[in-house]
Amino acid sequence: MSSHQTTLIPEVFVLWHPNCRLGDPLARRILAWLRPGNGFGPEVFYRSLPAPGAPANGLPLPLPDVQGRPVPTSIEPRQRHEITNQQIVIPLIDEHMVSDPAWRHWLAQLAPAPRSADRRVMMPVALDPTAYNMPQGLRELNYLRPAGVPLPDGEDIDGKAFETAARSLQKQITEAMCRLLLPRPQVAGGAPGAAADLLPKVNVFLSHAKEDGKRPAQRLRDYIYSQTQLAAFFDENDIAFGAAFSRVIRQDLTSPETAAFIAVRSARYASRPWCRRELSLFRRPRRVPSPAGTLECWRLYPSLVVEAMEGRRQSYGIPELGNCPMIRWTDSDETLEELIVTTIIRDAMLASFHATLGASITAKPGRIVLNWLPDPTTLMHIDAVRERSECEVVYPGRDLSGLDLDVLDEFFPHVTLRSFEEVLS
Repeated sequence: MSSHQTTLIPEVFVLWHPNCRLGDPLARRILAWLRPGNGFGPEVFYRSLPAPGAPANGLPLPLPDVQGRPVPTSIEPRQRHEITNQQIVIPLIDEHMVSDPAWRHWLAQLAPAPRSADRRVMMPVALDPTAYNMPQGLRELNYLRPAGVPLPDGEDIDGKAFETAARSLQKQITEAMCRLLLPRPQVAGGAPGAAADLLPKVNVFLSHAKEDGKRPAQRLRDYIYSQTQLAAFFDENDIAFGAAFSRVIRQDLTSPETAAFIAVRSARYASRPWCRRELSLFRRPRRVPSPAGTLECWRLYPSLVVEAMEGRRQSYGIPELGNCPMIRWTDSDETLEELIVTTIIRDAMLASFHATLGASITAKPGRIVLNWLPDPTTLMHIDAVRERSECEVVYPGRDLSGLDLDVLDEFFPHVTLRSFEEVLS
């Protein structure tokens, strides 16, 4: 992010008509997915019930004015003109919302004009075919269309069909927010965050040891291209014959379009030099400029390990993995690709949000802001930490566990660790 760009701090608003049967359970799933715990993720607000003092069938509280939102008091005065909130509005549209004139008018007013500089982004969700009968400003948008809706007659909210619809909606929201929030090239003459449809696809790097077979990596690649709006780097297909292997790998790993890394950890993965090199390059934090130019900000893009060890095979640990999350691979699970890809892209979106929120923190001598939970391997890439300078490292969320803090304090006694919540409160 360049120093002259506006910093957008996203807030999510989920809207649904009080008579919508799927509204409340889907809204709860969206909240749990975007806010996975310990203070991670953007704020998520609900709008469904009538505002206080409104008639029984009245509209909910209005959305805040995005252009006039106050900013946290912890932000330095010279930064305040560069910090603004961005609203991501997710209306869950069914026949009740379509047939209610007040709701139709309200949503028409919320929809921003095409290519406007408004800080509001609409992501309408079609819960049944009537959803496309909304006013023109909404009809022109590309609706999110979760699989399995409307639910079959008599289908329970706790049933398999609802679970399919909820997972599908999570995936689509994650992809849309990831494309919106990741730091991407500015479109000439456009507003920040505008024209996301013109940007390159978000790329996922698939790292695997060919000697152990390609089945998990191929299934993940095929899923990405057939079921998502993402792209995948898979060296068998994406390195031209005769090209310099190391140069192509490095370029893709450090490309602004590569937002996430999946390591298929099979028995030989730890012993393959290029697998280790790929992991090491991607897991190397990068220093990025802050809006005011005085705050030291570091960014790490997320990685996920697909544990593909078979039977009683043995392997070695890989220190570069740090505290990467891990999912066990099972050939018989036909929905595993969706879980893996959606999880890593959700983590990429959260990493981008935390980088944005971190950039709003007040700069102080020796203060360093991270967009990830620190671990010894990644902290060693930060100059001040490696040189054993006295410094304060600020990380996302509420707090690390006592055990994690004890381990880091033993490794880095010269570092003071503080959470975003502690600093921003």
